[in-house]
Amino acid sequence: MTTVLEAPAAVVATSTVFTASIVETEGMFARIAVMLNPYDVRHLSLCLEANTLRIVVAGAGFDAGRVAARLEKVIGVLEVTVS
Repeated sequence: MTTVLEAPAAVVATSTVFTASIVETEGMFARIAVMLNPYDVRHLSLCLEANTLRIVVAGAGFDAGRVAARLEKVIGVLEVTVS
């Protein structure tokens, strides 16, 4: 008799990606860090060529619309999409 043990499936963490068009970069990271302080930010990148900001927040149980609304209040952020 052969017993086959299967490892449990890998736990996939939930992540929400926020992408925003931007017009200004001076001091933007500091303002965004303050706005996103309570969240588990895993990735924050700024593309100067495309004028976009990309933020990945790990976890679940938060209101993505509320986070997007906070980001839209940052000076220089034009529109935020959530995926």
